[in-house]
Amino acid sequence: MHALERTRLFQKVYGCLMGGAIGDALGGPVEGWTPDQIRATYGGNLGRFVPYQRGPSYHAHFGEGERIGAYTDDTRLKHLLCQAIVEAGGMPRPGDFARVLAYAYHHAADPLHEGFVEEYYLKAIWGRDKVIFSGEPTNGAIMANSPVGIMAACRPHAAYQAAFDLAFPTDGYAKTAAAMMAAAIAAAMAPAPTLDGIVSAAIDAHLHFARRREGPHLHSLDWRYDPNVKFLRAALAVAEEERDIYALQPLLYDLLEWGHLFSEATHTLVVPLAMFAAAAMDFRQTVIGCVMYGRDNDSYASVGGALAGAFHGVGAIPQDWIETVTAANPEVDMHALALQLTEIIVTNYESTQRELDALAALF
Repeated sequence: MHALERTRLFQKVYGCLMGGAIGDALGGPVEGWTPDQIRATYGGNLGRFVPYQRGPSYHAHFGEGERIGAYTDDTRLKHLLCQAIVEAGGMPRPGDFARVLAYAYHHAADPLHEGFVEEYYLKAIWGRDKVIFSGEPTNGAIMANSPVGIMAACRPHAAYQAAFDLAFPTDGYAKTAAAMMAAAIAAAMAPAPTLDGIVSAAIDAHLHFARRREGPHLHSLDWRYDPNVKFLRAALAVAEEERDIYALQPLLYDLLEWGHLFSEATHTLVVPLAMFAAAAMDFRQTVIGCVMYGRDNDSYASVGGALAGAFHGVGAIPQDWIETVTAANPEVDMHALALQLTEIIVTNYESTQRELDALAALF
């Protein structure tokens, strides 16, 4: 065993990566289903992996139906972001991520792999000239950006800013939703995180940046429409009172504005955090709550699993869930990847510490 594998840092990094993949794989086969459809088909609580009833597609699984435990584009995109981190030797810039996307597109094994990455790659090239999903605030950044929070562990403001810059596949309040979740992950990576600390870190990082960007006169939450903050606070108040992942679902349906867009970013921020609160931060209940919520539940469960995995570490994840997802997705060794990211974090920490020691000598 590598010495770093014994550290709390590695356990949290691995828990975040594996937790996100597990949530994605549990929710993928029932993505878009209503809670009633899920219950009618699989019973009251989908705490097990089930086969896909549709074929592979760009934004779903790539394996055949019997490949139980296969994850979707959420996790595949996250692994490309991890590749950018590895190649950059730390927190990547948008150009680092764009280069990885370009390589993945031009070296795709087949049209399915090429089609999956195409919109992100072309967005990286065309910038503002390409508007994904007609400019809708999709969850194309938040669903995959938990590694940003990992690399900025214990530094939520740094995570927020990096995630905002890396969220070029989307725009509008979807960028801030992605940045807020990265800040939440960074706070969850702390040695002794709390729910209040995670939520405060996400909101404070966002408001700090928003005030700088908008100025002291125009920035006022009394009039400014900020769906991420508005609905997150409201949903958490309901979750704290309800404390039940099943009872919470219909209450969130009533609370959250739902329009024509399926993969809406605010929902992908609010639903996982609210389920995490209602589940009293329990890993298994957080993920199941996200899956049973319906709608874009593979994304909700992927984000919720990453958050709960970072909070507790991999030891809180059922071993049979880890084994199923590991066996179904041999393309990326998430254990080895977690160790690689941990080594990068430690190397960067040691370099930063030397710089801080040199600075301290000037005081």
